[in-house]
Amino acid sequence: MQMQTIRVPQLAFYGDTNLELALPASWQVEMRPMPGAEAPPLRDEEIRAVLGDSIGTPPLRELARGRREAVIIFDDIARPTPVDRLWPFVVEELHAAGLGDDQIRMIVALGTHAAHSREELRRKVGEEALRRFPVYNHNCYQHCTYVGTTARGTPVEVNDEVLACDLRIGIGSVLPHPAMGFGGGPKIILPGVVSLKTIDAHHTALRQRLIKEGHGATIHAGFAEGPLWQDIADAAQLADLEFVVNAILNERRGVADMVAGHPVEAWRRGVELARRAYATLPAADADVVITNGYGKGNEAMIAAYAAHLEHGASPQSRDVVAISMAPQGVVVHYLMGDFGPATWHDRTRRQRTLPPGIRSMILYNPYPEMSNRTFFQAEPEPLLLSDWEEVLDHLVAAHPDGARVVVYPDLTVQYLDPEAQAVAMK
Repeated sequence: MQMQTIRVPQLAFYGDTNLELALPASWQVEMRPMPGAEAPPLRDEEIRAVLGDSIGTPPLRELARGRREAVIIFDDIARPTPVDRLWPFVVEELHAAGLGDDQIRMIVALGTHAAHSREELRRKVGEEALRRFPVYNHNCYQHCTYVGTTARGTPVEVNDEVLACDLRIGIGSVLPHPAMGFGGGPKIILPGVVSLKTIDAHHTALRQRLIKEGHGATIHAGFAEGPLWQDIADAAQLADLEFVVNAILNERRGVADMVAGHPVEAWRRGVELARRAYATLPAADADVVITNGYGKGNEAMIAAYAAHLEHGASPQSRDVVAISMAPQGVVVHYLMGDFGPATWHDRTRRQRTLPPGIRSMILYNPYPEMSNRTFFQAEPEPLLLSDWEEVLDHLVAAHPDGARVVVYPDLTVQYLDPEAQAVAMK
């Protein structure tokens, strides 16, 4: 059988290379990258210019003048932000304000993800940061202090190391998020550096209440400023987050654009840029949908279950192949993670179902973890395969007369929007 080759990015933070996969040459294959896939990375002087023209706040070097100590809160390795590219410019601004290295600390915004090893921190922030500054893991179980309650009733308990500093800065990316619409901005605080009590109140109790009150339509990727996100903004204000640096990424985790300034005002501008960069027109008549999880490689279930969000798609059944290339394994998530079927939340089980229009799902993962199979549990049960030849055998058997295949190179960063072309034109 003659074959054709498709290429998608793989191994974020673990090599950032191409994954090459073979498909029958007779099949009609369409790549659907996000509009900003090939956008060139910003140069040093362009990053400095964004920091100097901050949105909604004075420039960071002015804001930092006279402060005692600054904390740089950055997103973890489950997010594609190249923090090692950005923190030196933030420190440059702090130095210009008169702060020395001994007045700067860094904290990884883990939320309820597992603590990072030194190696994971090195991959995220680089060796130089570890040698120059104390870089701490967030602990959602201890050492968090109550700072107030949001308008929607979420008690906010913030990491004590964050509160010990009188200037709080966040580094992350504006990315589509399946519950908050878009991440970045104030999300670096909640869930980033708050207690498990706060996260559970927001992620579980408030989310369930909002769905019961009819706000479910606001809880999906691409919907900005829904009530669930507004609760996060309230929490960031209570935590006195003053400044954020948020990247807009290209398909290879390059910083293609950026916003800096007030956690909400700068984020709003970032959302405008993110929509143009990430919103992807969905395919309407694919027989096979291949979704790659690159930017959030250890949360590839986001890409797997985003395939049903083809709002303009026909109701025909399709087969979904979700690619998960994460040598570090599936993210350890102490609130929503899988620690065995005896402890798996019923609400999580209900979320892991194949929606109408998807006939079957295959998870292609060369780093299989049977302990995490319930992340993908559904009816019919997804097939977990670690050999592409096996994946191909199943697809050919299901489509002996050929197939139309649509490939989304990174459905953890791009998101599907039937109005994507209009968004890109703005």
